Amino acid sequence: MPAPTKTLLKEIKTGVTSAIHQAKATAEDMFICRSFEIDTSDLLPILTHPADRSVPRVYWENPSSGFSMAGLGSVYSVDIPGKRELNPANSAIVNVLNRFVSCDEGGTTQPRMIGGHAFNLARSSDPTWKRFPRGRFILPECLAIREHERTRLIISSRVHASGSTDKISDEFLRTCIHYTNRLPVTLPPIRYFPVDKYRDIPDRETYTEIILSVLRKLKPGTVDKVVISRSHHVKVGKTFRAISALQVLRGAYQECTSFMFNFPGEGTFFGSTPERLIQKCGNLIKTEALAGTIGRGKNMEEDRLLTETLLDSHKEQEEHRFVVDQIRQKLKPLTVTLDVQEPPVIFKLKNVQHLRTHITGQLKNGKNILNLIKRLHPTPAVAGTPTDRAMEMITQFESHDRGWYSGPIGWIDKQGDGDFWVALRSALVNDEEAHVFAGGGIMAESVPENEWNETELKLLPVISALSGGQI
Repeated sequence: MPAPTKTLLKEIKTGVTSAIHQAKATAEDMFICRSFEIDTSDLLPILTHPADRSVPRVYWENPSSGFSMAGLGSVYSVDIPGKRELNPANSAIVNVLNRFVSCDEGGTTQPRMIGGHAFNLARSSDPTWKRFPRGRFILPECLAIREHERTRLIISSRVHASGSTDKISDEFLRTCIHYTNRLPVTLPPIRYFPVDKYRDIPDRETYTEIILSVLRKLKPGTVDKVVISRSHHVKVGKTFRAISALQVLRGAYQECTSFMFNFPGEGTFFGSTPERLIQKCGNLIKTEALAGTIGRGKNMEEDRLLTETLLDSHKEQEEHRFVVDQIRQKLKPLTVTLDVQEPPVIFKLKNVQHLRTHITGQLKNGKNILNLIKRLHPTPAVAGTPTDRAMEMITQFESHDRGWYSGPIGWIDKQGDGDFWVALRSALVNDEEAHVFAGGGIMAESVPENEWNETELKLLPVISALSGGQI
């Protein structure tokens, strides 16, 4: 046995011995982990090995910050069946992350759990989302993390109190060698798939009726804004691979966070979202208001005029202000300082531009990021104002289940730090169908035709990416 492997096995046995001892003392399973430096800057190829199509795969990338993650397999998962189960699920996630023994020499490796949940956990799944979990966080068996221009693999395993030190150590060593020896280093070329855009839910006529019904119920100070979504159903065929669509999206939207949650037999949810929900690092938090949308121009002059139209639009500015005010209201009691950038700036993407306000703050206490998500979600940007009344109207007028679309997705570590985004510009792929989602804020000045056109703009990038085409 080569010396490095002998050293590795010795370190693993030390960690396993400690984990078994703690499992016996607490009567709870423990977890072990070991990290390895690897020489790669792109993590997406890690998910392309044919042998891994039957295991959960997760992906997360924010190119502008140089941060990405790719996860394979699951040694532990926490499912969230409904709203009443959110607190126990959050406690279970924190509990698992605090039951780790690192097999590294310094003992500093910290795994992360990755996941998300539906926009409305109180709502039952419709046929589109029937197999996909309402909420799930997984602890990957192999998690690659790229940050600060360094990449490392974190391999994890579960340890039972009754386990054998030698057997667990040997199996974990083989798992470590398996992943470190066979990770691919190049991406396959983007594949092109025929897609058939065949159904809108609701159709345009029904959508117009819904918007008019919502407009009749809007009352200043009672219900100011309601976000109404719709979906496109697209046939993609048996040969479709979400990795190709993800390649297109992440290349076109460097300012966004691209993501994928692939649960075999349940579906693949992926997209590229422009909107952060909340980031926490220690006591520092970062969030944003993203509301107010217009298209991009065909040339610089037309683009400039559209930008001015967005900045001058009373409807778009009011929609944006509602989001800023509610985030401020929800976070102010929890913070020592809360800085809101004013006025909003223009955030330009390839096909649309938005009003965006950056918000930063310092927390008063040690709340973890899951507590903050529960407080912030859903924001007025995806639900409306006031939230409770808007949610009632969404339930009344949206016949489809949004599932994870516009829900919170992200990751959390042992410290309770993490980064969560709102799952926009996204699609669920299942049974050779892709269900693509988009929505828009309905206010007193809204015009049904304009709202339809705005959602068409938001749907287009994902529909194009599904075929492997250019955006």
